[in-house]
Amino acid sequence: MARSLLTVPLSLTVVAAALAWIVLGPAAALAFVALALLEIAMAADSSVPMAGIAGRLHSPARRLFLSLGIVAGVLAMRLMLPPVAVVVGSAEDPTATVGEAVFAPGAFAAHLQEVRPALAAFGAAFIWLVFAEYLFNTDRASRRSWLGRLEARLAAVARPRVWSLVTATAGVALTSVLVASAAAWEPSGVVPVVLGGVLGIGAYLGSKRVARWALHGGGASAAPGTDTDSVGTGRGAWRIHVYASTVVFERGLVVFMLFEILDGVYSLSGSGVLGADGLSALEQAAVGAAAIGVGALFLARLTSRLDEAAGLKRLRYLKAGAAYVLGVLAVLLWTSLLVPIPGVLVGWFGTVVIGLALASSLPWRAWVRRAGLRPVRG
Repeated sequence: MARSLLTVPLSLTVVAAALAWIVLGPAAALAFVALALLEIAMAADSSVPMAGIAGRLHSPARRLFLSLGIVAGVLAMRLMLPPVAVVVGSAEDPTATVGEAVFAPGAFAAHLQEVRPALAAFGAAFIWLVFAEYLFNTDRASRRSWLGRLEARLAAVARPRVWSLVTATAGVALTSVLVASAAAWEPSGVVPVVLGGVLGIGAYLGSKRVARWALHGGGASAAPGTDTDSVGTGRGAWRIHVYASTVVFERGLVVFMLFEILDGVYSLSGSGVLGADGLSALEQAAVGAAAIGVGALFLARLTSRLDEAAGLKRLRYLKAGAAYVLGVLAVLLWTSLLVPIPGVLVGWFGTVVIGLALASSLPWRAWVRRAGLRPVRG
């Protein structure tokens, strides 16, 4: 399974690395391989929630989402979010900003750094609310708690959506006060954090409103987390693609926050990778875009395999592991407004948590019982 899953992404990585070596030199090949492997690692974490949404689609919507939809959506989000962030945060000219992102990634990264406090506050609030969907079990799904009684109690609270908003607002308020205190209450240091947090909450609510409308045609009585057999079929089949786009937006925002905000490395620039400093701006952009494409393809294939094998049903704690990765990422984003947080720390943490969730999902006891019942031949 793993071999067939990795065949296409790794083959493309090898071919693209060879082309980069021939056309651009060994520095480009090294940078591409490093970035591609990093993108593949992040795709492994993102595949779990993607498989969750794929399980709610019907053919041909599911096939389109698992093939073209994920790849195109991730590419668009990863490549467009940074320029959009700079345009919105700094009121720059959109055309000039896109040109700067491609031809002058160093200057673009500096502009991205200027709007970083507002972006980090925005991302922290948004991602925390995505995590709170699992923490407070907003869709009231039947599940077994991964971390015991405390998790079970939080999943059973009354008015879970209110709790989600309250905790997110508390996070924004606490971080704003701490940042204001560190900045001697200068408005230029406080306002971006407050505004970013408020916009993050608003963007989340807007995304969920669109998702609810897409799933239920504007019906106010239907719960957003309800599975319906009519979704993805008939005349309203196009609506499920709108819903799927909100999921792609959420995951794209998470990866964007990890790379551009926590790690401080612009995704089209290889300047943060060993050996990439000798490349021109356009060469760095080509290398970064190719690596993102490999990661998007791997994400689509891994999501498809999880969906085919009903991986989320068999490995029941995988979704919990992915959710806790988001919760920690949100907390670290808030923390990064006060102290620097290396992005590699989050990447390794995500891998460890997903690994623990996978290990705890395996039927170890059944295997031990089978091994104990096996007759000993002598």
